[in-house]
Amino acid sequence: MATISYRTVLPLLTAFLLCAGCSTVPLDKARRNFYAGALLEADQNLASLPHDGDRILYLMERGMIRHVRGDYTTSTSDWLEAVKLETQLETHSVTKAGASLVVNDSMLSFRGYPYERTLLHVYLAKNYLARGLWEDAAVEARSIARRLQQLDGFPDDALSRYITAFCFELCGDYSNAAMQYRETAKLVPQLGLDELTGRFPPAFRPNESELVCFMDFNSRTGMMPEFAEIHAEGKLLGTSRTLFTRFTMESASAQRMVARRTAKVLARIALKETLSLYASSKDNDLGGLVWLLLFSMEKEDVRRWETLPGKMAVARVPCSETLTGFDVVFKNYSGAILKRITIKGPLLKKGRIFISLCRDNP
Repeated sequence: MATISYRTVLPLLTAFLLCAGCSTVPLDKARRNFYAGALLEADQNLASLPHDGDRILYLMERGMIRHVRGDYTTSTSDWLEAVKLETQLETHSVTKAGASLVVNDSMLSFRGYPYERTLLHVYLAKNYLARGLWEDAAVEARSIARRLQQLDGFPDDALSRYITAFCFELCGDYSNAAMQYRETAKLVPQLGLDELTGRFPPAFRPNESELVCFMDFNSRTGMMPEFAEIHAEGKLLGTSRTLFTRFTMESASAQRMVARRTAKVLARIALKETLSLYASSKDNDLGGLVWLLLFSMEKEDVRRWETLPGKMAVARVPCSETLTGFDVVFKNYSGAILKRITIKGPLLKKGRIFISLCRDNP
């Protein structure tokens, strides 16, 4: 094992300090504009992306901005690149890993929690559904299914299961669809999901057309909607079912990471103490400076995919076979209306099923 010289470490640490946070300025601006509803400005903030360890995160965020703008083609390009880079990081950089051991985990290239990596495929599937690319959506569904078989103690989520099942259903793969609906039902037994059809109570009439709308609820608008109602042609068609809560997934993922990080943090602290003592043996003042630099950077990696919605839901409701649009009414716990939006697109049809997407804000 190569010996680490404090003469080598010190200038590197100084450079890390000077560079820390510089690349986050356009990302912070983009996020603020996104949640203010200034989507074009948010997109422009990320017109140029860094070629460093944050590139995947930038691609995740810009892809979401473009997704909400309805620019599904360029959004897909961003997320496909993020998936490619994340796959390459499965064989991680030895240099980056060494830097993270000396400095902190933020020196590693961002990959996100497992649920964030899975949601890349979920949103790619949504983009394909919005464009009527059913087979491409099914390819993403298979990627989601593979990832959900390798959770390694990280939390499962019903939304990813459900959209996987739905994509299989659209392509006629009913056995795999039923298996994923069954897994969804285990995660949210209170919703009464029909494991064979993916429908929720009340029962549908035979051969009835239906609308499936994947809905994102925002956590940055003051009050989080509890549910949404679907209205069309002067009638209430049904309500949404929440399948994903970001806070729950993030909290459970963080807990799972604690044990993994503990050993690494202890090793990092021991190494920093060793480097500081070595530097002190050469120059007492330098030893103190090395100690200050090393431990001032001892912090947790808190990078997250922040444009993800606070909650994700699905509304699967009976509808007219000539549906051309519908209203979504977002309500709070007490049933008070928070917001109403009209959806005209995306609204595609395959067989008797209409497919759509919406987000309450921006």
